[in-house]
Amino acid sequence: MARRNVKTAKVRSPHDDYELPAELNFRKLRFIGFGVDALERHAARQRTTITLDSDVAQVFGTSESVNTVLRGIIQSLGAASKRKKSA
Repeated sequence: MARRNVKTAKVRSPHDDYELPAELNFRKLRFIGFGVDALERHAARQRTTITLDSDVAQVFGTSESVNTVLRGIIQSLGAASKRKKSA
């Protein structure tokens, strides 16, 4: 049986020539799991490091003392914002 000479046309999309910017490199992404639970576990494992200026670090000797003061500020801001909303 003879073969037919059939040419197939390549369909081009306007998106074919688009390259992602370097900061959107999906090959660098890590798999963390499926679902919201996996995302929450991943977020809980992430640690945020904050660097204090030297003058502030001299006042607060430990991270516990910094956290205590910041929690007090957060609570007072929360109480102040609740008072403003009700007025």
